[in-house]
Amino acid sequence: MKWLSAEGKIDEREFCAEFARVLPLKCIGGRLYSVDGEESAENIKARIGDMIFQSGIKSGIATKTLNLYEALKLYCHSEPLSVNANEIHVQNGVLNTNGKFSPQKRFCVNRLKVEYVPNAGEPKRFLAYLNELLDGEDIQTLQEYLGYCLVPSTKGQTALFVIGSGGEGKSRIGVMLNSIFGNAMLTGDFHRIESDRFFRYNLINKLLMVDDDMQMSALKSTGYVKSIITAETPIDVEAKGQQSRQELLYSRFLCLGNGSPKALYDKSEGFSRRLLILTTKPKPPDRLDDPYIADRFIEEKNEIFLWCFRGLQRLVGNNFRFTISEKARQNLVDAMTDNCNIIQFLADENYVVIGEGETASAELYFTYSCWCRRNALEPLKKHTFVAWLHDNKRKYGIQNDNHIRNNSGLEVRGFRGIKIKPIY
Repeated sequence: MKWLSAEGKIDEREFCAEFARVLPLKCIGGRLYSVDGEESAENIKARIGDMIFQSGIKSGIATKTLNLYEALKLYCHSEPLSVNANEIHVQNGVLNTNGKFSPQKRFCVNRLKVEYVPNAGEPKRFLAYLNELLDGEDIQTLQEYLGYCLVPSTKGQTALFVIGSGGEGKSRIGVMLNSIFGNAMLTGDFHRIESDRFFRYNLINKLLMVDDDMQMSALKSTGYVKSIITAETPIDVEAKGQQSRQELLYSRFLCLGNGSPKALYDKSEGFSRRLLILTTKPKPPDRLDDPYIADRFIEEKNEIFLWCFRGLQRLVGNNFRFTISEKARQNLVDAMTDNCNIIQFLADENYVVIGEGETASAELYFTYSCWCRRNALEPLKKHTFVAWLHDNKRKYGIQNDNHIRNNSGLEVRGFRGIKIKPIY
C-alpha cells in the first residue's frame, strides 16, 4: 500500500488517489458523486474504514476515517456539473426527451434507478391500480407530471396534489417513485419548505420531493414554495453551521393528502395558479387491499418509467401545458374559493351586487364580516380584505375610489361597481 508508511502513517494524498482510482468521484457542493449519482456519506466512510482495517491499523480508526473522508472531498473537488434539461440519466445510459438513447454513462447528480428498455410492455398492475384510483383524463395528467419529474426543468411551473378521503392507497405512489428515483428523490414535509430554513438545502439536485401524508394545516407563508415551483433563478439555501448560498433548485412537488393545500395569509392567485389538484375515486367497498401492491409496482419499475417517459414526451410536445380535465379545473376553483372566502362572499347575490353602485370600504367590510359569521367562517383582516379587492378589481370590473359617499354622506375610500344589499 503506497499510502501507508512502514511506521503506520497514512499519506492522505496517496490514499485519496488510490480510492479515486477504484471509485472515481466528484465532490460538488460538499457532496460526493460517482458515475451512478450521489453517494451517501455513510457508504463512503464505510469503504474508507474498510481500507484502514485491511491495512492492519488497529487504533484511531474512527478519527482517521473522518479525516480521510474530508481529505477525499478536497481531493475530488469539482465545479458544478452542467445540467441538461433534455437528458434523463438511467442505469444503462442517457435518454434524451426526443427519444434518442446513448449507452454511454456520464457523471451526473441525479441518476435514476431504472434501465431504459424501449420494448418494455405496459405496467399492467400499476395501470389497473390507477384505473381504480383516478378518472381516465386525470391518469393522463399524472402520467405527464411524473414524466415532467424525470428531467431537471421547472417549465411546467406546477405542483401536483392528489387528494382523497383516505384509504384509497394513494401513498403507494410514493413507494413506487422511490424505487425509480432513488437518491434523486426526497421524501419530506411540504410545510417545512416554508417553516424550516435548513430544509430547502435538502432539495439541491433532487428531481422530486414527495409528501405522502400532507398536513391539513394552512401554510403560514408561500414565498419559497412559489419560487421553487417556478424556479428560473437561484434561491437562497442554508445548511446548519454553514454560510447560506445561492442554488438553482428544480425539485418538483408531489403531495398526497386528504385535503387541498391552503395558505393562511396568501390569498392571491399567485399561489393557487401554481397548483394542479387531482381527486381520487371513492374506495370500492368490496375491495380487498393488497399489502404487497407496492412490491408488485417495483417489479414493473422499468415499464412504469417508460410509461412516464411517454407522458413527458406528450407534455414537451404540448409546450409543457398539462392535460387538465374539467374535474381538475373545478378542483382548482374549489381550492381557490376554499382558500379565500372573499370569493364566496362576492358570489352571494343575497349580499352583493356586482356591476352597479358604489360602496365605502368600511361598509363593504362590515357586510362581509356579517356574512362570514352567518356562514361559520373566520373573516379576514380589514386590510387583507381591501387589498384583495384592489388586486382583483379588473377581474370583477370594479374600481377603487377615494371619493365614495358612505351612509353618512361623507367622502371616504371605497369601490365603484359594487353595491351591498341591506342586512336583516
